[in-house]
Amino acid sequence: MKWVNLHTHHPSDEQSIQLINQPLQHPFAPTADALYSLSLHPWDIEKINLNECLQQEDQFLRHPQVIAIGECGLDRVISTPLATQEAIFSQQIELSEKASKPLIIHAVRTYSDLIRIKKSSSPRQAWILHGYQGNKQTTQQLLKHDFYFSFGPSLLNKSPKLIESLLTVPFEKLFFETDDSAEKVETIFIFAAKMLKISVDQLQQMVFENFHRIFRYG
Repeated sequence: MKWVNLHTHHPSDEQSIQLINQPLQHPFAPTADALYSLSLHPWDIEKINLNECLQQEDQFLRHPQVIAIGECGLDRVISTPLATQEAIFSQQIELSEKASKPLIIHAVRTYSDLIRIKKSSSPRQAWILHGYQGNKQTTQQLLKHDFYFSFGPSLLNKSPKLIESLLTVPFEKLFFETDDSAEKVETIFIFAAKMLKISVDQLQQMVFENFHRIFRYG
């Protein structure tokens, strides 16, 4: 059984299924057998030719190695107006539904906004919060609206808040990732399994089944 790394900016040679973040403004030259999510990050909205990138995205989504959209989303600590971010995010939702590919979501102080948008858009595709940092109460609210959660290297800092959130998420909603770090996803799995009081093999199997169910892969 392979590890599943739900979101990485730095593919490694470890024996894992890796979903590689591909920024739309960078040339797309897929490596054989690799898997990708196409990214229109909110940090980049004002740095790119938006129309050109959206046209590329629509084209690249047809590539069989592209299995998700993101990371896309909303961020309240950047200068780009939230209304502008929401307009672009809405386009990403439409593409996700059109292509039947899940969303990998970047969210900074915008969980309530995401709940509002999800309620109004009623998507069929999975919405996965990458690098999740919310507390238990936020996690419970997000679960009511069928979000998925991907925990990254921050989990290794042993924050009581984040561990409490991990323990709140049902196994069928759970993923792990390395994001932009050099950490091994195996290390995150081992730590999470200890916190969840299950074997690493059990956790590995459950996350693989989640990946297979949502992305129809494996």
